[in-house]
Amino acid sequence: MSGERRAPDRSGPARRSSIDIRALLTHREYIKTTAYLLPRPAKIKVLEMMERFRSLRTDRREGAKGLPSSLPEMTGGELVREINWRIGTLPPEDAEAVAGFVQRLCRWRARRSLKRRDGGEPEAPRARRTDR
Repeated sequence: MSGERRAPDRSGPARRSSIDIRALLTHREYIKTTAYLLPRPAKIKVLEMMERFRSLRTDRREGAKGLPSSLPEMTGGELVREINWRIGTLPPEDAEAVAGFVQRLCRWRARRSLKRRDGGEPEAPRARRTDR
């Protein structure tokens, strides 16, 4: 066996792949900065999604079943603080999913505001009053 290299044993449990820290931090920062700008109903949806992911992770460990607990009534500032607090514990897969959801919310909002702005027929230029 001198000088021979053996292939690693792959019969055991699958190893975790490496985590892309840069992508994780980018997703977390995107969620943090964008959540601040979202309207209150969208913040609630983001927080509910984060809570669902968290409860799935903890329930898997504890073996519990059932729906996640409902969120208490919160102001916009409290929602942002809660989102920011939970961001630190988001695993990479969840951070990517939540960031994608926030991005879709923002695109939807942008399209909606463009439709409102451009939805009506363009106004004809007003004629100047000559009687003054």
